[in-house]
Amino acid sequence: MIALNLCVALEYNQLKRLILRALAQEAKDSLTLVAQLSHEGVGHFEIHAVRMALVRYYKQGLLNRERRGGMFTYSISERGRRRLDWLESLRE
Repeated sequence: MIALNLCVALEYNQLKRLILRALAQEAKDSLTLVAQLSHEGVGHFEIHAVRMALVRYYKQGLLNRERRGGMFTYSISERGRRRLDWLESLRE
């Protein structure tokens, strides 16, 4: 189990799967993403931990990033969709 500076312990790749799944629906900024993840009852997520994860996934090519009004908005890339499909297949 990996804590990842969150208030809830997550299994390896669980945060990645949650973020990719949320961004597959529509592009979001980090504040909106944290609110959605917390609202879904997964746990309470620290904004800084999620922002660091978003930067990591962007650098890995899993996310696209666009600056809007002083904030970055993230969306899933084609590579991210393939990774999400692979992560979801592991759960089956």
